[in-house]
Amino acid sequence: MRSLPSARLPLLLVAALTPMPTACTRPAGPPPADDPDGAPAAGEAAESDQEPVLVRTAPVTRRTIERALEATADVVSLDVVDVYPERNQPVVELLVEEGDRVEAGQVLARLRDDLERLAVAEARVRLAEAEDELQRAETDHQRNVALLAGDVPGGTGAISERELETSKMALVTARTAVEASRVALDRAEFELAQTVIRAPIAGTIAVREISLGDMANPAVRAFQIVDESHPKAVFHRPQRELSLLRVGQPLVATCEALPGVEIRGRVERIAPTVDSASGTVKVTAALDAETPVPIGVLIRLRLILDRHEDALLVPKKALIYQGDEVFCFVVRDDRAVRLPLRCGFEEPDWMEILPDPERPLRPDDRVVVVGGDRLADGDPVAPAEEA
Repeated sequence: MRSLPSARLPLLLVAALTPMPTACTRPAGPPPADDPDGAPAAGEAAESDQEPVLVRTAPVTRRTIERALEATADVVSLDVVDVYPERNQPVVELLVEEGDRVEAGQVLARLRDDLERLAVAEARVRLAEAEDELQRAETDHQRNVALLAGDVPGGTGAISERELETSKMALVTARTAVEASRVALDRAEFELAQTVIRAPIAGTIAVREISLGDMANPAVRAFQIVDESHPKAVFHRPQRELSLLRVGQPLVATCEALPGVEIRGRVERIAPTVDSASGTVKVTAALDAETPVPIGVLIRLRLILDRHEDALLVPKKALIYQGDEVFCFVVRDDRAVRLPLRCGFEEPDWMEILPDPERPLRPDDRVVVVGGDRLADGDPVAPAEEA
């Protein structure tokens, strides 16, 4: 008989010495109810051993909320006029500076006008001479008419028809000379007026680009005038929002240049066409002129589309999204209550909750803002107010 390998002997000895179970051995199972080492039933263990979940809560807020579109735009004036000199003449007088308020027709600068004044004086002299010549021609023609008609005693036959026609032509020539002289005077006065640079509109001098002694050039801008009394904001919105826009809608604007200042306004015009290249529609808003806003400043607009008074709002960080469902947890009797939500208008940090007749959100509820992702409906919670 072949002997067993020596390496298996210890294992056989351990197996032989292990006691076998007998009928008197107590079967495995839960200890009796009166066993001092026994544990409570499984359901009772879960009920009593579940630790409250630490959460932070915030109150529900009741106030007005608005549905708004936000946009950025530059403040512009639709009346911005570049003023150019009309003659090549040196600047001899400057009467305004940048920032000055001017009225329509106000003189801004004067150019050298010596030759133009002489031309006006000469034209007036020529007009006076022409008027004197016209007066003599009228007198001569009237006398000739009277002589030919015999209205003058002894004058019948003293003048021929040819002489009468000559005096008539002289009268016509004199009248033409007077008209020509008047036109020449008007032209000279017009050229003199061109040596004065005037404001075409009322507004503020935004730019002055000429200086005393400069040679004015009709091709170079001298001033820029901006009408600040009617500030506008022009912005573009996607065409899908066209149905939301209407003339007269109120808006509120803010800007970094005027911290803490709210600028009121309204939609003044909506372009009737959509830009096919960008798919946007142009919107022009009129801003309140009582709030001085620098032209060109960048502003942020909130176009108010609708408003809900006395709405219930919760912080957005309390919302939990699960597929198409939105819900939150509120704390009632130190337990988490899961409430499905119907959302309305929103702000950057707040969401309006619409009324739900089945499981309504109460105005005195506190919503879980931290720790909601670890909760289930009915879980015990240890709430702490959010700082």
